[in-house]
Amino acid sequence: MSDTSGFDELVSSIETEFNQALIEKRGTVALMLVRIAGAVYTEALAAGVPHALAQEMTQDYWVKEMRPEVTIVGDDSEDE
Repeated sequence: MSDTSGFDELVSSIETEFNQALIEKRGTVALMLVRIAGAVYTEALAAGVPHALAQEMTQDYWVKEMRPEVTIVGDDSEDE
């Protein structure tokens, strides 16, 4: 029975290490995406894009990167 307990502890330890590595990787990716989104916004403004459009461009980028399966559908109520 102690062999099983030792194995369970080993598996638990490996799982903990993998989870920690995954958390660190996700954090690194999130920081990278924030930097890129900021660059999209900054570069758009520098190129003369109006503030509201630059925000929309940045938001579109952010949504596509954070939730790639989500499709943004335009809101027709703004046109009225």
